[in-house]
Amino acid sequence: MTPTDNRTDHRDDAAAEPAPADLCLVNGRVFDGRVRTDSTGVAVRGDRIVAVGSDERVLALRGPDTRVIDARGGLITPGFVDAHVHAAFAGVERLSCDLSGARSVDETLELIREAAHETGGGAGTGAGADRDAWITGGGWSHELFPHPTRQQIDAIVPDRPVALSDAGHHTLWVNSRALELAGVTAATPQPHNGHIHVNEQGEPTGYLNETAAELVGRVIPPSTDAEIAAGLLNAQEYLWSLGITGWHEAILGEYNGKADCSAAYRELIASAELPSRVSGALWIAPGLREHDVPELVERFVRLRAENASADFATSTAKAMIDGVPHGGTAALLEPYCSHGDPEASTDSGELHFAEGAIRAFVQQLDAAGFALHLHIMGDRGIRVALDAVEAARAANGPGPRHHVAHLSMIHPDDARRFGPLGVTANMQALWAAPDPHVVPMIGEERMRRGYPFRTLADGGADLAMGSDWPVSPPDPWLAIHVAVNRSLPAAPDAVVGAEEAEGSVFGDAAGGAGAGAAEVLDPAQALTLAESVAAYTSGSSSLVLGVAGRIRVGERADLAIATRDPFDGPAAAVIATATAATVVAGRVVFEAEAR
Repeated sequence: MTPTDNRTDHRDDAAAEPAPADLCLVNGRVFDGRVRTDSTGVAVRGDRIVAVGSDERVLALRGPDTRVIDARGGLITPGFVDAHVHAAFAGVERLSCDLSGARSVDETLELIREAAHETGGGAGTGAGADRDAWITGGGWSHELFPHPTRQQIDAIVPDRPVALSDAGHHTLWVNSRALELAGVTAATPQPHNGHIHVNEQGEPTGYLNETAAELVGRVIPPSTDAEIAAGLLNAQEYLWSLGITGWHEAILGEYNGKADCSAAYRELIASAELPSRVSGALWIAPGLREHDVPELVERFVRLRAENASADFATSTAKAMIDGVPHGGTAALLEPYCSHGDPEASTDSGELHFAEGAIRAFVQQLDAAGFALHLHIMGDRGIRVALDAVEAARAANGPGPRHHVAHLSMIHPDDARRFGPLGVTANMQALWAAPDPHVVPMIGEERMRRGYPFRTLADGGADLAMGSDWPVSPPDPWLAIHVAVNRSLPAAPDAVVGAEEAEGSVFGDAAGGAGAGAAEVLDPAQALTLAESVAAYTSGSSSLVLGVAGRIRVGERADLAIATRDPFDGPAAAVIATATAATVVAGRVVFEAEAR
């Protein structure tokens, strides 16, 4: 990685302001959103930063009621901004049957059993229970359940419908009662861009991918606005504990049996219960036809105005251009592997829209001032989307900042198009590590070419970061660790003492993962620590919130204090960094119990 940049582009003239500060952060090291500076403290009055500089300058603003927080040498950053998250879904899931913490098959099944008891009626014959009272939730792991079956749930909950999303939220695991209520049988035709898995007798197994999941999702009673609001507040508290002070809700609209969360956002913003800075993306459902695009644009313009009147920014439109490589639904330039041999297969996945429809909605939404937020996992999907953006630029001239999320497979020629086209790389950096589960689908070589962050950055692409929570954990430091090391964190015993390991995060971009590190995914594509922290703060903030996301006098005081300064150690120790405190609009909203 590159050495720290000690330059600072801010002034401390405001330090002479006679009114005392409400909050002073001292004894830290300030990363201003772009670079690590020489400043050690920040002063806040109301919801604004009023001084940045040495501890002496900051403490000169201390008054009798000023609160002083000792950062204890930790890095002080702008609050992290998650540029791709499903906070409402995640919060509701945390309050329902949350399987994300299960580490074994038995633990997963026990959590389902507990959910059945907690929601009334028990898990046996359903005595006293409403036979149509759904049990929903998700977060189960494909590593534990490569092909889950309805019988596994039937043995626990035979009489009530159960529908559980996988951790990636592209697959649904359901029991027999759920299939019965949805009318899914052996005679049900396979949907476009989806798959109903069946057994040797042709009967549905209870394992549904992509659009097949919607066959059950459409009969699940949607969460109420009150339930969504409760989930959103739960999510906010959790995100604060990770230093996240703002985010971009990646789907606003009905999706896979989940209700539109827009009303909950408007309500909580109006009541000031959601002080975090937020924005959202209006959902373009798969299969939109070219001739229906003008009507969609008109509807989105109305929704944007309605949300804006409630101070909820929704000038972004979200579309899933393709699926995921794990399920064979990402759209590829070359076929998927068949028993490890790509030449033995002709299946290259499918786009979720006709190419003409993609060009139409990109061009027309661009002309209407909407930024496109595009989920794309396959290299063919990337190419088609970039071609559509290029056509829109030619037709409309410069326009909104479009962004592509995930970026798992990109042809090198296309990776270099992001910068010139003004398309931002919205990275889920936690995924940029070797994945043995995707190798059988795309092969070792294509996996290792994945997530080409360095090529994107060197080609001039703006960088932002997000988690896709609840698909992945939303801890920014975990994602930053992978962006820098190109591997998942080493085992805990290998990280212990990593501070004394050879090398430093000021070394080359690959970082040198250090002793005990996991397998690395093309280290030449790593980002520096400064690039990664900048992407998760100012990069995301400017992209999805339209504000600088910097620690400068006059900016809103959205701040995070880390438990350590990761710039002072080796790359392998980035994972040892956690959040000590979080400030939103000048108010301390989270403090770790033990520091």
